[in-house]
Amino acid sequence: MRFKSLLLLVLPLTGCLNYDYGTAVPYHPKKTPHFAVRVPSNAPPIAQQFRPVEGEAGHMGLDVATTKGTPIIAAAPGVVTQSFSEPAYGERVIIEHGKDATGRRVQTLYFHLDRRMVAEGQSVARGQQIGTLGETGLLSSYPHLHFEYHRETAPGARVRLGRNWWQGIEQLDPNAYWVDGPGRVTCFTGQSAPVDKITYPVVCR
Repeated sequence: MRFKSLLLLVLPLTGCLNYDYGTAVPYHPKKTPHFAVRVPSNAPPIAQQFRPVEGEAGHMGLDVATTKGTPIIAAAPGVVTQSFSEPAYGERVIIEHGKDATGRRVQTLYFHLDRRMVAEGQSVARGQQIGTLGETGLLSSYPHLHFEYHRETAPGARVRLGRNWWQGIEQLDPNAYWVDGPGRVTCFTGQSAPVDKITYPVVCR
């Protein structure tokens, strides 16, 4: 039984190491809605999709898998609110991007970095390098970026206390917020867009 459990953990990771640019794994059947995700041929692959599951831990972001050291870039302009290292997610950066059209604050999170290249309080531009892809932290078992998109549940709902950024925040599927439209992964090519619309957080080749 123990061997079977280990095997179930290892099998999903084998596909994450193929680095087939322009690809994305399918959504888990329990995840709704499903976006028809299109990844540009020059973009690193999405190795795991957003998967909220009621009553379970789920997977509350996207995993982008490619080689260690690949540049990680800001998905939208903003201010770095957190840049630190911790045991579970390793080297992490959090960027606040301001308010969307409904007045709700938006932020993006970047986990398992090999190296952080920005400090708390620093302003960053869309597409600016903020670190390099890695596999730091106990929850990482292969080189990838775990990327999350957060938004306030209502204007002014977020309560931040120290390292706690969860109060009044909801974790949303990043695939809903690409600059080119839902499901249409958008590589950064110098374009501007509203602060709540994102470009790919890993550099495209």
